[in-house]
Amino acid sequence: MAADRSIRAWPWVIAFLAIALVAVLAAGAWATWRPLSEHDAARLTARDIVTSVDESPRDVVPQDTTDRQLSALGPAATPAQRDRLEDTRGTNSGPDATTGTPDRTPQDAASADTDLTTAISRMTELATDQEDPDLAATMAGIAASWSAEVTRQDGTAQPLMQNDVSDERAPADAGSQEAEAEVTERCTPELTAVATQIDRALFTAQSADARGTDFSETARALTGWQESLQRIQDHPAVESLYECEPRPARGGYELPRDIADDPEAASGEVAQDVSAYAQGAISTVTPIERVWLMDVLESSARAQALLQPSDPVPALAGEHQVSDR
Repeated sequence: MAADRSIRAWPWVIAFLAIALVAVLAAGAWATWRPLSEHDAARLTARDIVTSVDESPRDVVPQDTTDRQLSALGPAATPAQRDRLEDTRGTNSGPDATTGTPDRTPQDAASADTDLTTAISRMTELATDQEDPDLAATMAGIAASWSAEVTRQDGTAQPLMQNDVSDERAPADAGSQEAEAEVTERCTPELTAVATQIDRALFTAQSADARGTDFSETARALTGWQESLQRIQDHPAVESLYECEPRPARGGYELPRDIADDPEAASGEVAQDVSAYAQGAISTVTPIERVWLMDVLESSARAQALLQPSDPVPALAGEHQVSDR
C-alpha cells in the first residue's frame, strides 16, 4: 500500500518541480528584461556622476566623502540594469533641433574626467527633477557638499545650485480664498522651521560681523553669508512663510554661547543648523518648492566651509544633528 501511494505521489512531485522551475526561469527573465524605473535610472545616474568625480585625476573630493555618497545612493547597477540604463541614455540623446548637436541630459554617461562644477550642475538637475523626495534630498546634499568643496578651494567661486525662478505659487488675488488656502497648505512645520532658521542665521551673522574678525577672508565670508540669507529671505516663497500661523520666529534670538570668543565659528555652527533644516524640508515638499530650499542648502554649506575651515566638509550637506546651543 505504501508503495502504491508513493507511485501515485510522483506525478504531483514532478508537477511541483516543473512549476518551480518555470517560476525561477520567469523571475530570471523578468529581472533581465524588465524596464528600468525612473527612480532607479535617476539613482544609478547619480552614482555614475559620483563615480566620475571619484575617478577624476583632479582629486578634489576626498575618497571617504565619495564612498559615503555612493553608499547613500544605494547599490550599484546590476548588469541588466546597466544595459537598461545605457538603452535609456541612447534614447534620450538625439540631436538638438536648433543646434544639430547631441541633446545632453543628466542621464548621459559620466566621463571619468568630469570636473566638479559640471558634476554639481548635473547632480542639481537630477535633484530638481526627481519625484522621490528622499532621493532628491540625498542628491541635493551631495551637490551642496561639492559646492562647499569648490568654495573652500576658491572663496570667490560663484554658487552653482542657485536658481532664482519666479514664484509659480503666487496667486493673482492675494485676498482670494484660493490664496488663503494655498498659504495654509504651505505652512508646514518643516518649511516654517526653515524660515525661522534663515532669520536666526541672519541675526547671528550680523551679530558676528559687528564683533569683527581677525582675517579679511572670514569677514568676506560673513558678508557673503549675510547677502545670501537676505536674498533668500526676500524671495516670495520664503517671505510668505512669515505670514503663517503660528508665525515663524523673527529676531530676538539667543546667540550661540561662543560667539564672543569665536564669532566666525559660531556663525558656521548656525550654518550647519540651517543645512540640516533645509535638507530635512527637501524630503517633504514638491519639486517646485524644492528649488529655493536647495539654494538655502548650498548657501549654508558654502558658509560653513568658509567659516569653519578646520572641519571637514560633510559628505551630504545637512546630514548631521542640529547643534544644541
